[in-house]
Amino acid sequence: MSQPESTIEPDMIPYGMKAALLCLEDGPWRTGAAAFFKELGYYLMDEPDPARAAARLRLNAVDAVVLGEAMREPLAEMHARPGLRRREAALFVVGTAPSLDAWAAFVSGADWTLAQADAPRCAELLAEALKRQDGMREPWRLAEAARGA
Repeated sequence: MSQPESTIEPDMIPYGMKAALLCLEDGPWRTGAAAFFKELGYYLMDEPDPARAAARLRLNAVDAVVLGEAMREPLAEMHARPGLRRREAALFVVGTAPSLDAWAAFVSGADWTLAQADAPRCAELLAEALKRQDGMREPWRLAEAARGA
């Protein structure tokens, strides 16, 4: 077991509460994203260390992940998840790519990209992306409900 993971235990996320993990350097995106998810009632895991963030992803179920584009370890952890488990979490990458650009998101292996320069629009962009993400998941929820009926 790696040193960072050996010192981390699963978070005690209350049942039914959504969780978000942030792995961003100090700055406006980290501050804005933390405020956004707290306001929505998410359990927030603010982990700027990439190795510890990857370990926390292995140990916890999360609904949203916001990473800086240089945070390779948590990005690799998300990519290692099998299909449906990977799709359970909305993956945002903050960097140089334009915000909410589908091609840039595909190339970066994320669901959504967020431009560093768009930090003042943090809440607006995160809300729009989560709304779109929810809409994309709807067919799978309906199919699951029909299968269980």
